[in-house]
Amino acid sequence: MTNSSKKHPSLIIHELGKVILGEREHRTAKPGEVLIRTEFSGVSVGTEMAGAHGRNLLWGNPPFSPGYQGVGRIVEFGDPNIKGQFEEGQLVAYFTGAGTHQAFTTASIERTHPVSETELYKYAGLFVQPAVGANALNKAHVKSGDSVLVIGQGIIGQATALLAMMRGAYVVVTDVSKDRLAVAAKYCANRVVNTSESTAWEQLEKDFPKGFDVVIESTGIMPLVEDALKCTKFEGMIVFEGHYAGDLKFEFNLAHRKQLNAVFPFFIGEAPSRESVINQITSGHLNMKALVSHEINWKDSQTIYSKLFTPEKDSMNGILIDWRDAV
Repeated sequence: MTNSSKKHPSLIIHELGKVILGEREHRTAKPGEVLIRTEFSGVSVGTEMAGAHGRNLLWGNPPFSPGYQGVGRIVEFGDPNIKGQFEEGQLVAYFTGAGTHQAFTTASIERTHPVSETELYKYAGLFVQPAVGANALNKAHVKSGDSVLVIGQGIIGQATALLAMMRGAYVVVTDVSKDRLAVAAKYCANRVVNTSESTAWEQLEKDFPKGFDVVIESTGIMPLVEDALKCTKFEGMIVFEGHYAGDLKFEFNLAHRKQLNAVFPFFIGEAPSRESVINQITSGHLNMKALVSHEINWKDSQTIYSKLFTPEKDSMNGILIDWRDAV
């Protein structure tokens, strides 16, 4: 049992747009929850920056510890009746709104999953992004031989593209960042397209005149939606994987005349899909290590995390924070 009054190291968004490395007190696990000793936490740049600037209330108002995914060991059960599913000291990956960039956190048992202790286990600390991608691909029924366009190469887009390739699809990706496209070209796609000066359709129409079987819009950026519609073939599938703040608007007639199919996958899928992703990561079949640009000790976390508030974030990919020696 962990002393619930003891303070522990934590990244803290103490006011909007600013981060410090400080200390927080343990919160004991409530019924249906477990208290977890963090080993590695994974940074989700887009979602966390939205929270840090007040555009996303997953963590509430400052001060709060950011982060929603990690891998660590169970140290306390909020309800002794759930011990049959897990054991104290067991290695798990988890999603939580309680903040993961800290030495201890709590998570619901429904969003906590066992992790095999392989040499790659730490990369399960970034399981949420490929879980989002797997859910999207499942909803779109992507299969071997499909042509797939993924718009946006943040780590969700990269993981989605990589998983689509693993299913046997021919994958093209777009982005405006040369750094992200370089990663995608090496690990995630058959072809990359830089859309910083012209649209995807302008560059791809010649080679894909009928469009793509499946187009996955992963950015949540409104102007890219109509370009995505243009890139989708007649009766093809468009996947709204991004988060669209406010109303989603697009030219209805364009989608109507093509008689497009559409899916709106939400969140990280069902438990079997999440656990499949985690197993693929720890076995090495899903190479999340290749998508990580920074593996840092928690003592350096404020310095690195602060760069996410600057243009430097565009050159940063997956980030893992090591908390193993934090207490």
